[in-house]
Amino acid sequence: MLKQRFGLFVILLLVLVSSSLVGAQDVIRGTTSGQVLNVRELPDRASTALAQFPPHTDFIVEARNEAADWLLVTAPALNLRGWIAIGFVTFEREVRVSQEIPVSTEQVNTTTMNANGAPAGGEAAPVAIIPDNIDYPAVYMPEAVWRNVRNIWARGRQLGNDPWVLMKVGESNTAGTVYLCNFEWRAYDLGTYTHLQGIVDGFSATGSFCRVNASAQNGFATVNALDPMFAPADICQPNESPLACEVRRSRASFAFIYIGLADTGILTPAEYNANLREIVRYLSDNGVVPILGTWPTADSFNANNRPQLFNEEIRDVAHALNVPLLDFRAALFNYDNHGTGPDGYHLSVRDTTRSEFGGDELTNGRTYRELQSLQILYDIMSALN
Repeated sequence: MLKQRFGLFVILLLVLVSSSLVGAQDVIRGTTSGQVLNVRELPDRASTALAQFPPHTDFIVEARNEAADWLLVTAPALNLRGWIAIGFVTFEREVRVSQEIPVSTEQVNTTTMNANGAPAGGEAAPVAIIPDNIDYPAVYMPEAVWRNVRNIWARGRQLGNDPWVLMKVGESNTAGTVYLCNFEWRAYDLGTYTHLQGIVDGFSATGSFCRVNASAQNGFATVNALDPMFAPADICQPNESPLACEVRRSRASFAFIYIGLADTGILTPAEYNANLREIVRYLSDNGVVPILGTWPTADSFNANNRPQLFNEEIRDVAHALNVPLLDFRAALFNYDNHGTGPDGYHLSVRDTTRSEFGGDELTNGRTYRELQSLQILYDIMSALN
């Protein structure tokens, strides 16, 4: 009888353990791919895009459509919810989509998203939008910054850095051939800004306008720039971060830093601030003048307040560490779509094959950024030489 009761107890225990394991697996998590992804109100590419997830956004699955090619998800860190295409996601574990995920036909809209990232119920208030402060100067270079720039420049001369070499730290707005390459390819027109010709000639001669940068890669966040795991093995040394690798390889005197949207999906503003400070300090210690840039986004990104909060962290780092800042968020605020293209994040441009300062800089974010980049190089080089 005792054995029988013990056997029943064991069976009951196994059932309970098994039930708890099944329950633990009920929550299905995943991450989006390394590109910006539209979040839609219905599981259809023709439906309204409510917002966009930055690259590598973590999410929780709620449901799927009947065809199992769309997922209804919540991104808690972004306070966003909606439908995304299943072809752009990676699940945390092996998932039998048709068996494990329930079917839904829900139409999501802004009233169904609340501050917890879950479906709103009752009288839940919508997420409050933090207004942008666009009164910041387009270029932040007070005297304290100039003093620090002179100190970093002097350190760079002692270390043997090349005064006509620049490097880039960033993601798809900076990586590849989208930023400054046209000047190296002689596909440009300076218009009335002919004083910049010497800058174009000097940096073109070293090939640094369009050199492959280990520290600028598609989908990059600050965590990637600081992590040796993401350093290209063919050009970097073992246990060397992409940032350290590029500093060593390039011997640059300037670094343009434009990075952050991918961080909004994985870090708190304070964590992002800490990473950005580490990047700026490493560059400064190695005689590379860091030039920070805020990043504009379309209004579709702003329902969760993250772009505003993270751009404030960029400004904080520039002020605290006395480094130059090109405030593109403020400068481009009144441009169409705040200076971004159709996807709301990549900077707008009229002609990707040419950079022309005959008016394009007044309407397109990418052209304006290139003009300001050349101008700050001109200002610094003129003051230091």
